Amino acid sequence: MPDPSRRAGGDIRFGVGDGTAILGLNRPAKRNAVSQPMWEAISEALAEAAADPEVRALVIEGLPGTFCAGADLTAVKNADREAARRFREIAQAAYGAIREFPRPTVAVIDGLCIGGGCNIALACDIRLASPQASFAIPAVRHAIVYDRPTVTRLVELIGSGRASYLLFTAERIGARQAAEIGLVDILADDVGAELARFLDALRAADMATLGAIREFIRQAAQ
Repeated sequence: MPDPSRRAGGDIRFGVGDGTAILGLNRPAKRNAVSQPMWEAISEALAEAAADPEVRALVIEGLPGTFCAGADLTAVKNADREAARRFREIAQAAYGAIREFPRPTVAVIDGLCIGGGCNIALACDIRLASPQASFAIPAVRHAIVYDRPTVTRLVELIGSGRASYLLFTAERIGARQAAEIGLVDILADDVGAELARFLDALRAADMATLGAIREFIRQAAQ
C-alpha cells in the first residue's frame, strides 16, 4: 500500500502506489461522517487519479471498525435551503466521480457503513467486507429522498423488494446477511489478504481488455 498524502485537514487520505489509488476516510472522531470539505476532496482526488495512466484500480477504505457513518448533516441541520442544496450537490458530485471512475473500483468495508457510506460503497464495482461490517440506509428518518442513481444501483444488486425493505425501514443488517442478498460481493475474515489477491489479478490483466469487459458488465446491468 502507498503512503498516502493527506487532504482536507487529514480527514481524507489519498495516495497512489504500485498502480493502485487508495482513498481513505480518516475522521475517527465523527466515525468517518463525510463533511462538505471531505466530499470536495474526494472529487478532487479522484480527478487526479483518473488522469494518472499508471492507476489501474481505485480502493476506497475507512478505518478499522468504521467505514463511514454517513454524510455529516450537522453543518446543514439548521442551514438555509441554499446551503443544504449546495451540500447535496457536492455530495452527489463525489458519488458520480466514484461511479464514473475509469478503472475498476472496490470498497473495503469494516464496521459501520451507513447512509452516505452505503452510497460510496454502492458506487464502486465491488464491495469487499469483513464479518464486522454492518449496513443501513436511514434516509427516510431524516426526510431525505435518496438519489436516483444510488437507488437504481441498490435495486440492481439486491432486487426491488429487498431495496424497498431497506429503504422503507432503515433496518441495519450485518455483513453475512448483506452478502446473502448481494449487497456485499466478497465476505472475508482477512480483507487485506483478499484485497491483495484482487489487486494482483488486476496487475496481471490486459487493461484494455479489462476496460471493455467492465463496460459490457455495466451495459448488462442497465
